[in-house]
Amino acid sequence: MSAACTSARWTVQNKSATDKSDFKVLQQKQFLQSVGTVTPDNPVLNLNLLSRTKYQYSQKVLVQRNIQKYRIRPGFLIFGLSGAAAAFYVANSNIFRGNGTSTKSLTLDAVGTLLAFSGFLNMKPVGPPRPTGERRYLRSTGNTVKIDTVNVEDPSNAKASIRVQYKDKVIFQEDSRKITSGKLKISLANKLSEMQLTGPDPGAISINVNFGDSTYHYNYPVKSVLQPYARVTKQLTELRNSPEESPENVLAELARGSQIKISSSKRKRWYQVSYGVSKNYILKKDAELVWQPSDFAEENKVVTVPKVPFGNIDVESNIPILHGPNPNAYALVITNQNYGDDKPERNYAHRDGKLIEQYLINALGFSQKRIFKFQDINNFDEVRKTLSNIKIAANDSTELFVFLSGYGAIDRGKQNVQLNFLGVNGDTIDNQPSMGIHQLFQQISTIPSSKALVLGDIDFSRSLSGTNISDNEQQRLIESEVSISSDNTRQISFLMGENLSQESSLYFSKNGTDKKHHILPYFFAKALQNRKTAISSIYQYLERNVSYTSRKLHDRPQDPLLIGSTSLDLVK
Repeated sequence: MSAACTSARWTVQNKSATDKSDFKVLQQKQFLQSVGTVTPDNPVLNLNLLSRTKYQYSQKVLVQRNIQKYRIRPGFLIFGLSGAAAAFYVANSNIFRGNGTSTKSLTLDAVGTLLAFSGFLNMKPVGPPRPTGERRYLRSTGNTVKIDTVNVEDPSNAKASIRVQYKDKVIFQEDSRKITSGKLKISLANKLSEMQLTGPDPGAISINVNFGDSTYHYNYPVKSVLQPYARVTKQLTELRNSPEESPENVLAELARGSQIKISSSKRKRWYQVSYGVSKNYILKKDAELVWQPSDFAEENKVVTVPKVPFGNIDVESNIPILHGPNPNAYALVITNQNYGDDKPERNYAHRDGKLIEQYLINALGFSQKRIFKFQDINNFDEVRKTLSNIKIAANDSTELFVFLSGYGAIDRGKQNVQLNFLGVNGDTIDNQPSMGIHQLFQQISTIPSSKALVLGDIDFSRSLSGTNISDNEQQRLIESEVSISSDNTRQISFLMGENLSQESSLYFSKNGTDKKHHILPYFFAKALQNRKTAISSIYQYLERNVSYTSRKLHDRPQDPLLIGSTSLDLVK
């Protein structure tokens, strides 16, 4: 009852099967395809070489050979054997033999045999047909077209021409770049960074790649290739730990040319910059936005200037006593440091004023109560009032000292030219608070005194930018504005730190030299420290050192000027 057998047969699997062994190539072409994304961390355009082939395949009838397993049906087998037994019994009984009917007997025997075989032949399939793996394509029924695209791993002498362009300028061009291992890599950052692009929206670059008979065009914003850095344009700017101007949040000072990565520029006045592990800030007006590659050596481009408390610089200590207490001496110290957006901050101007004040008190015997200080002045009426009060208290033996530090401007009026000492916080040059140098000296000349010295570290260079005035013309202009008259009983001198066309420079350089003062007040204090009190000796000392130091540190001249009495002595 458990007997079984198997049989094999061919069946149609697909009437329109594709015969991939029967084909012909209609078209074949190699092309380039970009992969990945261009980012500042990966500023490379990656192109893969691919091959696209169009094939025509024959469609045919596909047949497959399957094997089917069968098992005998017990009911049919019993029925067939029973019927066969009955037929054999009747065929071989005396019913037919006695009458001599051999034909009928043979017929019944045949029927019995067929019934017996039918019991075995009526079998039940067991499980699904099992394919043998044998397949055949028969007659053709049509054709089909298919496209196959594959990477070309080993191209034979495949080359491409490349042109990278920013606006109308070609950054770099290569006429025959070999495609290696099926890949073409185009680095974008280094050549683009050489252009030193600036500004918040530097635009985009375009890349054209010619390969075969095709040209491929790509455009990428500069922001997706380079990263924003703040490049300090001021001589010094403060690095702060919060976005507000306060002496308490200054971490260090950054020198001109320092470049520091910008992490955010959303604030109106501040760049948030990455320096160390914390978030820090610098004023936008003190820097320009420049675009650099991600591998830019920032550590070599950041020059930090440490904070140094007053008293730690050589001229701030060891102040000699040159004169005893001088109760009849008055001083006016004006330092303008924090100008508006149209002018850079004058770093260390207030520290210069403190230096002069300390020498007036400790070296020359001035009383601190009679030293009148003004910082970042925006109303000169207070200055005029102070000079008027000094005039009331002064007499013929009074000694007067005035120190001015800030920017100056030249007013080219219809009638004449006038020199002005500028205050801070003016919206424009036209309405910026100022005091005429001529008016200042007129008021000083009315104050009774035995001697008066005005020390001016006033930067007029921005007002003279683009003009051509000789040194002699500049000196004549200053002399006409000052109009100093001295005699044997009264001596007045004006000692100015630079010509009108020259900048007032800091005693600072990136190589580590940093005296925390402008060059003029530093060497004026140094002269007093060396016990030079005669104005002629001080002037000669300044002539030797001021311009030399400015040329050495900044590669530009700064020549002091002395107008008025040359016989004035600060202690005699």
